[in-house]
Amino acid sequence: MNKRPFKTSRFISSFARHHWGLSLLLILAILGTSLSGLLPAFALRYIIDQEIQPALNAGTLPETGRLIGLSLLFYGCYFLEGLFTIFENFMIDVYGEKLIHELRYLMLEKSARLRLSYFSKHGSGEMSSRLTDDVYAIELLFSEGLVSLLVSLAKIIGIWVSIFVFNWVLGLLLFAVVPLIALITHLFRKGMLKAQIANRKVLNEESNHFAETIDNLRLLKDLGKEPYRESNFKGLLGRAYQSQNKTALFDSFYSPTIDFIKAIVIALLTLVVAYSYNNSTLVLGLSIGTFAASIDLISSIFAPIQAIGEELQSMQEGVSGIYRVESFLNEEEISPKDSALTAGKVLTPKAGTPLLRFEDLSFHYDDGTELIFDHLSFDLPAKQQVCVIGRTGAGKTTLFRLTLGLLEPTGGALLLNGNPVQAIPDTEKRQIFGYVEQGFKPVPGTLRDQVTLGDPTISEEAVKAALSESFLFDYVKVHLPNGLDTPFHSDDFSRGQLQLLGLARAIVTDPSILLLDEISANLDSATEQQVIQAITRARQSRTVLSISHRLSDQLGFNQIIEVENGHAIAKQ
Repeated sequence: MNKRPFKTSRFISSFARHHWGLSLLLILAILGTSLSGLLPAFALRYIIDQEIQPALNAGTLPETGRLIGLSLLFYGCYFLEGLFTIFENFMIDVYGEKLIHELRYLMLEKSARLRLSYFSKHGSGEMSSRLTDDVYAIELLFSEGLVSLLVSLAKIIGIWVSIFVFNWVLGLLLFAVVPLIALITHLFRKGMLKAQIANRKVLNEESNHFAETIDNLRLLKDLGKEPYRESNFKGLLGRAYQSQNKTALFDSFYSPTIDFIKAIVIALLTLVVAYSYNNSTLVLGLSIGTFAASIDLISSIFAPIQAIGEELQSMQEGVSGIYRVESFLNEEEISPKDSALTAGKVLTPKAGTPLLRFEDLSFHYDDGTELIFDHLSFDLPAKQQVCVIGRTGAGKTTLFRLTLGLLEPTGGALLLNGNPVQAIPDTEKRQIFGYVEQGFKPVPGTLRDQVTLGDPTISEEAVKAALSESFLFDYVKVHLPNGLDTPFHSDDFSRGQLQLLGLARAIVTDPSILLLDEISANLDSATEQQVIQAITRARQSRTVLSISHRLSDQLGFNQIIEVENGHAIAKQ
């Protein structure tokens, strides 16, 4: 479990300390860009006051070679600023990509520790949206928002200090404009943040809606529910359009407002200075070069201020992404696993202890309080063949998920040879449990991958043995020319054969406990007989838990347990 809540600020701080070299280079790039941006104004002041104006006062012009040199000096300042800008952009990209890579990796690690209830409450589209859209929004926050904002602030401070050095009265006048800009920026930021959070929420709902529609497309067509889903999606599109319009409205008004204030400030300063012009000295004690440099700097100070508005928009998207990423990384986790509980250890019988014990077990889902199981107690000895029955919704599949450790009891315990099931590491469970679902779930890859699930420790001999035990090996040899390396296509197998393939997947690691979840559902009688023969062979020397009342008589289970009202009732 998490003992300390995840905070993005803490993560970035830790990242900066760990990658101190990159952090130092990024700081140098920011400082270099900010300081080099001041050089053209200082060069302009020097050229006018120290070179051109003295020559004009003397009734001459600087030599052509001198003018060319001064021009090269002036444009050299811009060239140096451009080099630092290139370096800054490069460092932002490198630093940002590395930071986001580590954040995505952290989220993937977190997903392996989430409770099953999280995936029940959140659609497949939301998970992918968290890893892509929300993390990308944080990347924008960092690269186009936070760092660019720091650069802009550094430029504003550098320009204000430079103007104060030129003339302290001008510095104070410029400083008086800052609160007005800050107020405008705050008002726009507040509006943009609200609109961006609403927009991000709708975009995630759209992604989730689309993914769920694709996953259930056949069911929607069979039930004729396409218009219903289409209507819902149109509603989401409408909400997204409205929230995006609000964001665009704030964005479109911000830049012209800043431009208007800039024009007023420069126009007033120019009018005052021009009105009081007297030889080479202007009002407020400004020289012509200082005045020209001041106008250049004042014009320049509005560029980073204007950029702050654009950076704030990126930051609003990032902030809304941060809320969602932090929420994900602070989700409740499964209980810690005990690495000492290997398959060999937990399967070692203990005198007087049943293989599986449901000990005063209670359970309800995280999003409710109604108990699915209420102080459930029963023992399951080794090699027992048990059929679990009960009405739909009674909790039969939930019982299986508790047995597999996918869900954790709300109260009581579920013990395997005296060891808590939820503490067994996931890497050990395929050696203990074999689980056959109602419908076969393929994975990308070959036929071999369908059985091994990409586990390289499973040998080819084990795969062939599992297929043979499931009555599929001969079919594979005859109909699949590349054998186990044939790319898997579900059309190559009948529905019954896919169930047999699921059985092969379950028994390939030779588990001691076999769980069968309604595997005879939707099978015709002929196919069902194939499955029964395979199960009869596979259940020998194994403990079996099955949900299938149809097969109870044909398979001859030792015991039938009915799940009803949160309790287990032995029927025979």
